[in-house]
Amino acid sequence: MAKYFQKAVLMTAALYAVFFFLPYSWQFIYAEEIVYVLSTNGVGAVLESPSLFLTIYSILYVLSLLGLYSYKKWAKWLFITLIAFQLLIAPYVLGVSVSVYLDMSLGYLLSLFEGALLLMLFSDEISSKLK
Repeated sequence: MAKYFQKAVLMTAALYAVFFFLPYSWQFIYAEEIVYVLSTNGVGAVLESPSLFLTIYSILYVLSLLGLYSYKKWAKWLFITLIAFQLLIAPYVLGVSVSVYLDMSLGYLLSLFEGALLLMLFSDEISSKLK
């Protein structure tokens, strides 16, 4: 399972990179009206600057994936904390989320890989490798 774990970490990182940079390509793949609607992400956010927060979140997420790839115990807890935040707190703090089918599909695949990583993190084989 260890080789599948590292492959899942790499796939998660690749999907997250595509998902993170996808908004920069919106103007090239969607009509102007759709880009305008998509630009309303974050409306009603509790934070004044959700983009700064999302940058910090993304850095922590990538660090957790690097740590997981190297079997670091701290990365397990950082990853779990970030996923818990994403599920429990982010919808109320980051405001409205607007997406189209491509974004939703990538987000869904990313969620599946995150779930697989969480499942593997609590397996005996992976847990014993974490240092």
